[in-house]
Amino acid sequence: MATQQGRAPEVYLVIGGEGFLGRSIVNALVTRKKRQEQYSHDVIRVLDLRRNHPDDMDIEFYAGDITRPEDVEAALCPGQGQPATTTVFHTASPIMKAPPTLHYKVNVEGTRVVLEACRKCGVHNLVYTSSASVVYSGKPLEYVDESVPYADPFADYYSETKAIAEKMVLDTNGTGKEGSLRTVALRPSGIFGPGDRQTTPGALLAQRRNLPVLVQIGDNTAKFDFTYVDNLADAHLLAADKVSVDNRVAGQAFFITNDQPIGMWSFMRMLWAAVGDTRGPKLVIPTWLAAIILIVLKWLSAMGLVKHEVPFVFGMTFTNRYFNITKAKELLEYRPRITYREGVPLAVNACLERWAKEEAEVQAQQHKQD
Repeated sequence: MATQQGRAPEVYLVIGGEGFLGRSIVNALVTRKKRQEQYSHDVIRVLDLRRNHPDDMDIEFYAGDITRPEDVEAALCPGQGQPATTTVFHTASPIMKAPPTLHYKVNVEGTRVVLEACRKCGVHNLVYTSSASVVYSGKPLEYVDESVPYADPFADYYSETKAIAEKMVLDTNGTGKEGSLRTVALRPSGIFGPGDRQTTPGALLAQRRNLPVLVQIGDNTAKFDFTYVDNLADAHLLAADKVSVDNRVAGQAFFITNDQPIGMWSFMRMLWAAVGDTRGPKLVIPTWLAAIILIVLKWLSAMGLVKHEVPFVFGMTFTNRYFNITKAKELLEYRPRITYREGVPLAVNACLERWAKEEAEVQAQQHKQD
């Protein structure tokens, strides 16, 4: 069945659709379906471990683990008169500080399961959420584009497993039933926004501890790219629309950012200013000294004396890491809608509201026990 505009309905599956990015993609799909007639017959599915979306939301939910082929296939080609999935958004991934074994299980083994299921079920399009970190070894990256090779060595195990998965996804392009599977990988940098469990809450918790506000690592001349989550969701929908009709998109990777390179400490102070903390640093650690500290942290991490993500995060506070997104602008027609100035207050307010709700729930539970 085709729509009035001649567009055949799509059946979307968002893997990890209850996660931070996944929820934004689902919301964007649902909104588009409601507001634009040509998308009104689309089907939106979510595969995740548990459902958090409201029961009355116009989605089909499948509970499952992406490392289990039977779970993935049940969502892709459910049978019993249900249409098979045509387009997959694969967003599932552990947070950076998760154990290496979990990164490998989800990012590598899980992606392998997803790709095989897509080929088996005749999926047409797959958009994979990769990471800009796949090209980051800890050395400066200054306005690099997609021609830069994968990192060697990788800055951390998360980045390495994301690179392995990305390569598998891109190598799978043009396979499947009659070569119908088209794939594309998006490489976001520093995702933040409502629902963020890393960047925004990490900054606000640091502010509550006080010291990070008063001590700055490096001179803040190094630039970093952040990406507002709804901008990244836009990029996913654009990639899904383009990959099926444009051979220049299929099999390609794209950096996705807000296109607003900014000093790491400038961005942190935007977040802190949103909670009323406008203090400047009392102590600035020179970049040369920070580089020595980073060497020590890497040694301590290798010895297992500090968490593996510590040197990764520390190094990014004073190292250039920003990207050229011309390719995404030209081939995906991507344009970030929401700036830092607009997005930071939304991210901070959502985090504070979540904390207040969680605190109220804890207090209510304590009252029940008293």
